[in-house]
Amino acid sequence: MTTSTFGIEEEYFLTDLASRCVAQRGVEAFAVSSRRALGQRVTREMFAAQFEVVTPVLHSLEQARDFLGQARRTMAELACEFGCGILAAGTHPLGQWRSVQATDMARYRAIFDDYRIVASRSVLAGLHVHVGVPEGVDRIRLMNRLTPWLPLLLGLSASSPFWDGRPCGLMSYRQAVCDEWPRMGIPDHFRDDAEYQRYLKVMTDTDCIGSAVNLWWNIRPSLRFPTLELRIADACPQLDDALCIAGLFRAMLAHALQAPHHDWFDDPLTRILTLENRWRAKRRGLRGLFIEPRSQSTLPFAAWLEQLLAAIAEQIPADERWIVGHARRLARLGGSAEAQLGLYRRARSGGADHRAAACAVVDALLRQTALQDVRQIA
Repeated sequence: MTTSTFGIEEEYFLTDLASRCVAQRGVEAFAVSSRRALGQRVTREMFAAQFEVVTPVLHSLEQARDFLGQARRTMAELACEFGCGILAAGTHPLGQWRSVQATDMARYRAIFDDYRIVASRSVLAGLHVHVGVPEGVDRIRLMNRLTPWLPLLLGLSASSPFWDGRPCGLMSYRQAVCDEWPRMGIPDHFRDDAEYQRYLKVMTDTDCIGSAVNLWWNIRPSLRFPTLELRIADACPQLDDALCIAGLFRAMLAHALQAPHHDWFDDPLTRILTLENRWRAKRRGLRGLFIEPRSQSTLPFAAWLEQLLAAIAEQIPADERWIVGHARRLARLGGSAEAQLGLYRRARSGGADHRAAACAVVDALLRQTALQDVRQIA
């Protein structure tokens, strides 16, 4: 059973309650107020109205629930003082990247100067999960075992069906925007840490990157901590969805630590099939057919998820077994992206114009993020 420590990072959009758009007023005052309340646990992101909450080192999902639940409520209450709310989703339903203000910090100014429009378009929010790796374990070989499963976690978390203020036809447009960046997406394949270190040396010696921090893959060995960091997941409006994904990733890593290393992990075709599955998760979320990488046969998302759940079952603590039922329920009934689109379409069918329907989606996401609506998906 897993006993690994872990940490979670959640990103939120500060949202103007009058316009329902990404906030432009009161942002700096909110930043000061939230830092006063949460200290170093709240940080600024690339865009002024985007904030991240970072948990302390955790030992259980119950600890994660307590910390993130309190942080969400605190952030929402503080935001309300400035006529705003907080919204966790891969993209903001009324987000307009051309009008969102960048954060005026040296680190981010350098990124915008280097990546130009690619950086400017990345008005995105993610869920990141760090899980501790025992000393002496080759994190790259461990990463290779986990990477083929990543599209499952993307499908479960997909919450970005809107882009530039309109439905975009994808369940996770956040990951589509990520593909505009270099060194994002599914990681390049390295057989072990030694091969990875050779790559890293070439990239830093030739000034392609400053350090491993500039490798923004969907999963990566952390530079600062002895962890593997999951980065593929969209930000989750429902806290239970975020906790479920964190718990699954933690159990996946514990399983991978014990599983034998099979040749198919290092087969170049495995990465190619993972790229295809990632596209299918971006496009259809929990629907459509996926390619099971070991057998190289197609199966529905729910069936592939069952394979994962069976593999990791012994690594899930008894008091966290609820994540199994939660993941199955998401696969059966749909996750955030489908719920957002369903609400939007119902509003349109009821006579609402596009903006009113999108505002209804924003309002629902604000309630969910602030834990004012924790109903199961229906």
